[in-house]
Amino acid sequence: MRYLLGGALKVVGSGTGAWREAAWPLVAAIAVGVAVAGWMRPVGHVQALTSLADNAFAVCTVPLDGTNEGVFILDFETGDLSGAVLNPATGRFGAAYKHNILADLGFKPGQLKNPRFLLVSGVIELRQPAVPVASSVLYVTDSTTGATAVYGIPLNAPQAGQPIASKLLPLDIAKPRGGGPARPGR
Repeated sequence: MRYLLGGALKVVGSGTGAWREAAWPLVAAIAVGVAVAGWMRPVGHVQALTSLADNAFAVCTVPLDGTNEGVFILDFETGDLSGAVLNPATGRFGAAYKHNILADLGFKPGQLKNPRFLLVSGVIELRQPAVPVASSVLYVTDSTTGATAVYGIPLNAPQAGQPIASKLLPLDIAKPRGGGPARPGR
């Protein structure tokens, strides 16, 4: 019988000893595979969150539930935080969100000059929210003061294929310079 082992052709006889000699590399490979598979553990659920900014806008993606994600854009000039979610059935944006963050971060009308913001998302399971919310939140930070506002993302069921427009839910504000956490509107 002829076997290709380790790149070299080897001719062995047809007796019982020849079979053992030819089969041991296969048995060894299976044993190593079983041992390695036993040591491997599942990694768990992995999510990719993205965030990017330039001088005028910040954008990030955020998981909303087990299958969908949203994209959120912060306009530095206006302070508008807008978001959209693709409808998986139509491939078109089926949900929209909007909230102006300026008052939440302590800006007064006309005060905004050369604003700098950061926008990132985080994953959290909020317990007992007033309305159903996504398993993620949005954090907006004023880069000049460090004040950070966090927003919940409401989950609304579409009405017969109609687009949904919702307001983001201000949850809390942290002010590292000149104060601790402060609730929106207080």
